[in-house]
Amino acid sequence: MVVLEHICEGSPGMEVQVEKVEKYLGQPIKDPYGRVIGHLVSFYSDSDGYVTDLEICLGETTFKQLLVDRFKFTGEGLILIPEWQYQAEKVAQRLERLKKRLHAIEDLYSRKEIPRHAYETFKKKLEDALMKVKEESRKVKELLKAKTHELEDVIIELEKAFTSVKMSYIAGEVSDKTYKAAADQLRKHLEYAADEKQDIKRYIERLEKLETQPIVKPKEPEPVIPSQNQPLPVVVIEGS
Repeated sequence: MVVLEHICEGSPGMEVQVEKVEKYLGQPIKDPYGRVIGHLVSFYSDSDGYVTDLEICLGETTFKQLLVDRFKFTGEGLILIPEWQYQAEKVAQRLERLKKRLHAIEDLYSRKEIPRHAYETFKKKLEDALMKVKEESRKVKELLKAKTHELEDVIIELEKAFTSVKMSYIAGEVSDKTYKAAADQLRKHLEYAADEKQDIKRYIERLEKLETQPIVKPKEPEPVIPSQNQPLPVVVIEGS
């Protein structure tokens, strides 16, 4: 089973120079599950020699220009991060960052390290930003759910195809060698689809947790109250 890692390479703001891309030109591009989805045919760079986009060939007739942030450059080849994962990871990272900042501002104020006016100003900005990102997260979850339905249809189609070729094999209409080749391909693609569906489920759960998880305010230190059982101090006044 494939478990997707958080995007490190291939994250927004990644700087890739032409020299790094050159060796991948003409090479196949895979997705994180091992499917070959196309080839790298060109790239686009800015005046400083940093690559901004890659041009890929999908199949034999479709060409697409994609942000370099969508790719991971590995020793085993070029990996294209699926659109659903790219969008989900961006939103998840923004939610996590805003939650941490809100916790930090609460912590600073509880320890009286910042004035009230600064606390209220920054908290309002962070809460407004969090509200917008939560709305983005809801839209991304709709994208993830749509992709899940698409994968479920693929799985049904593959299962039908597997049933058909297995029936012909049992009926003696295809040879062992032919059946094995077809069955291996069908099993592989069923596994790809099942793994991707499971990863999408994990992302939906992660986003929902980040959306609903409350900001835990730091506890204010409790004042120290003298014990009622402590004896009262006795002051002896000596006469002159």
